[in-house]
Amino acid sequence: MKSIFKGLAGLAMGAALVAAPLAATAQEAVDSGMTIYFQLGGNPGDSATLARELGARDAARILKVDLKEQHAGWDPQKMLVQANEALAAAPDAIIVMGHPGTDAMTSFINKAKEAGIVVVTNNNALPGTSMSYFGLDNYGAGRNLASLTIEKGGLKEGDKVVVYGAFIEGAPGSDVAKGTSEVLTENKIAFDALQWSNEAVADPSLSVPVLVAYLEANPETKAIIVPGHSGITAVLGKVLADAGKQPGEVVASGFDISAGAIQGLKDGYITVVLDQQPYLQGFMPVVAAVLEKKYGLAGLTLNTGGGSVTKDNVEALEALVKTGIR
Repeated sequence: MKSIFKGLAGLAMGAALVAAPLAATAQEAVDSGMTIYFQLGGNPGDSATLARELGARDAARILKVDLKEQHAGWDPQKMLVQANEALAAAPDAIIVMGHPGTDAMTSFINKAKEAGIVVVTNNNALPGTSMSYFGLDNYGAGRNLASLTIEKGGLKEGDKVVVYGAFIEGAPGSDVAKGTSEVLTENKIAFDALQWSNEAVADPSLSVPVLVAYLEANPETKAIIVPGHSGITAVLGKVLADAGKQPGEVVASGFDISAGAIQGLKDGYITVVLDQQPYLQGFMPVVAAVLEKKYGLAGLTLNTGGGSVTKDNVEALEALVKTGIR
């Protein structure tokens, strides 16, 4: 990762030297002197947040950024409040999550632009803003998750599936659930759309009795798909064990590798996990904010959804998961 950054910094420094040969030095390209507020999503150190935290901290250390971390417990309204709190502090840049939506964030974005504050988005895009974004194509990721679940789990027409996610239009994660639902419909696989609660999003353990109760009431269920929540994915093994299911009896899939997801894969309870590589969602926005503020290099985008994890490759990634990098 350091070598990647050195290449980026070298390119940026070269551009700056051409524009102002007497003003820029190699040291300036590394020592940004910037203060950046960063919305990290969940709670400090949780499975959906740790790798993003580590990525942001690594980039901040390399670039000598004064990093101000914000945690919202995945509450979109709190994210909006935090964005405006960061704006009031007048930093050089603010890295936000797009969960509140473009309409809700427009006033904040306009005020930041007027103040000369760079805004970068991570994890959830803000369509129509043309800001740098690092994260998944969420709708595409939902489709990919469903396709992988069908393929790896051997699902077929007529099977019964439960999709546990966000089905309220415009809610965080609803575009992921939409993509998943469409693929299941296209493959003529029946499914129940089970809306998760805000409480379960904040505390995934609360989803366990909900899903266990569903399985007990619907014993013909062939698969559980969780489009878009790492914490809930991490407890799928417990859900199936508590429901009295044997490993492989019910196909289970979800988002983000974590210690819980790794164990579920190794035990055979979880079939496939989509990896959105949140370390990159932490590291790259800090780099982008520095490049935009110092060198005017804006509009950068990276789809961080780099692959999937199954029993076939879980051993190779387990050590990286333990370090918080994956």
